Amino acid sequence: MKLVCLFLFLTAPFVLGDLRIGFYNSTCPQAESIIRGVVQKHFSADPSITAAFLRMHFHDCFVRGCDASILIDSTKKTSEKAAGPNLTVRGFEIIDEAKESLEKQCPSTVSCADIITVATRDAVSLAGGPNYLVPTGRRDGLISSSQEVNLPGPSFSISQALQSFTAKGLTLNDMVVLLGGHTVGVAHCVFFRDRLFNFQGTGAPDSSMDSGLVARLRSVCGPNSKPLTTDPTAFLDQNTSFVVDNQYYNQLLLKKGILQIDQELTLDNSTAGLVAGFGSDGVGFLEKFASAMVKMGSIEMKLVCLFLFLMAPFVLGDLRIGFYNSTCPQAESIIKGVVQKHFRADSSITAAFLRMHFHDCFVRGCDASILIDSKKNKTSEKAAGPNLTVRGFEIIDEAKASLEKQCPSTVSCADIITVATRDAVSLAGGPNYLVPTGRRDGLISSSQEVNLPGPSFSISQALQSFTAKGLTLNDMVVLLGGHTVGVAHCVFFRDRLFNFQGTGAPDSSMDSGLVARLRTVCGQNSKPLKKDPTAFLDQNTSFVVDNQYYNQLLLKKGILQIDQELTLDNTTAGLVAGFGSDGVGFLEKFASAMVKMGSIEVLVGNSGEIRKNCRVFNPPR
Repeated sequence: MKLVCLFLFLTAPFVLGDLRIGFYNSTCPQAESIIRGVVQKHFSADPSITAAFLRMHFHDCFVRGCDASILIDSTKKTSEKAAGPNLTVRGFEIIDEAKESLEKQCPSTVSCADIITVATRDAVSLAGGPNYLVPTGRRDGLISSSQEVNLPGPSFSISQALQSFTAKGLTLNDMVVLLGGHTVGVAHCVFFRDRLFNFQGTGAPDSSMDSGLVARLRSVCGPNSKPLTTDPTAFLDQNTSFVVDNQYYNQLLLKKGILQIDQELTLDNSTAGLVAGFGSDGVGFLEKFASAMVKMGSIEMKLVCLFLFLMAPFVLGDLRIGFYNSTCPQAESIIKGVVQKHFRADSSITAAFLRMHFHDCFVRGCDASILIDSKKNKTSEKAAGPNLTVRGFEIIDEAKASLEKQCPSTVSCADIITVATRDAVSLAGGPNYLVPTGRRDGLISSSQEVNLPGPSFSISQALQSFTAKGLTLNDMVVLLGGHTVGVAHCVFFRDRLFNFQGTGAPDSSMDSGLVARLRTVCGQNSKPLKKDPTAFLDQNTSFVVDNQYYNQLLLKKGILQIDQELTLDNTTAGLVAGFGSDGVGFLEKFASAMVKMGSIEVLVGNSGEIRKNCRVFNPPR
């Protein structure tokens, strides 16, 4: 089976309808950047807003769905905001500020429900958590009543809490992951004082709490109840209190859970293993937290439902987030570990993986056919001219070897390339986006099939290559932004320095100072590719995935002709200027475009194979 494009966010209880990544791209393209700007400003002054937004988002979604009903002020009738569990919810003024800015830019367009959801994601990212993609298109609810607020309490048992979560379409795993949001934030003593002095009427502290922690919290809280406004608080994660990480679970394993529901996770057989797993796998926790947040953010959405088949180009097939959760749950963590090790030694591997992934997907789809070694009688894609400088194969080999030890014949080489590229992008300062997996490895690799857009292509020529793969003009401009990292050999732009298109002069669209510098680097005479010098494609932040590539183009400092052409063609010049002025917006669209590219003509189901060695096809059975 082959499919053109897939995003997760399609599994129950998700309703597609108008909820999608980039919902405001045409109606309010700056929406998410405006929200992030407001959140960044407040986070810089008070990093505790991450916990505030996580709580607001959870409390909103668990009452009538994610419809911003928690934001409504009481009138003669008390709203959700006035209910007991919501009296300490905060951050409303930040939502107000974001809404006011959005109304100036795009009146009556962006919902308050989407502002909460996006602001929460941004706050999580700023606190060290994943910068996941948020589907938008929510509408705001019309009802808000304090009488409808019935949230899982801090003293709930696991079975009681699970009833609340399953009623919203969430699973036991989702519940344990989402409670991991307690890695940031505080709790008032009123919610756990009994655990310190008189647990369940025993006259003694809760034996499941570390005795040293009991002593410290007794000195903070005291035995007597206080009004909520003056009641002391304690961090729910006593270790990394303002960082979104997995230390909450490790604190629980040390009997240092603050709330009863938290510590219960280690005492109940159905959840104890999950706690231990997340405690030992920080990367895995962050990936699952991102997925669970997207899922929670889609509870009981207020939108028009459409049948799935009307939502082309979305196709589920077998490609999905968490494909290996049951067959090889450590898969993405293993790949990330290998990539991290090599990135520390050589940060240029980000550019190497971006190039490998692009060159693979544009020939027969994302099937790892670029990894196959040539044989005497047949040259593979790897031997084609455009691929002679592709590198990073040994890192893929290392990841594959580790995966084969853990989960033999399970994880495809195509998925390794895709996940490794995402990880390298994230390590270089780019977005840590979710990657749908389930690709199978191809059975054909021929150098004769390699026909990639060249560095001297015009915009119209390049666009033909991209549209042939189901990508748009916008996708092309975004994906060329991958040139924010990496280098080009002089052979691919030397003509621009000395004799552009036979004029005997340099390309007038290149900054004269850059021409002079590159002339000293490259020289006028061609050299063998292995000895040919290189130049950074982004002369400013050469190892960082950011939007500076576009700003370099606006200064006439594009290295390759195709890059500079983006500013000269009327169809793309505006996009370059837009991405140059909106770094956050570029990263969001880059993540989306990478997911889309990574789904080109993939093999799934029973098609292709799962190679044991990424360099060779499996032996015939």
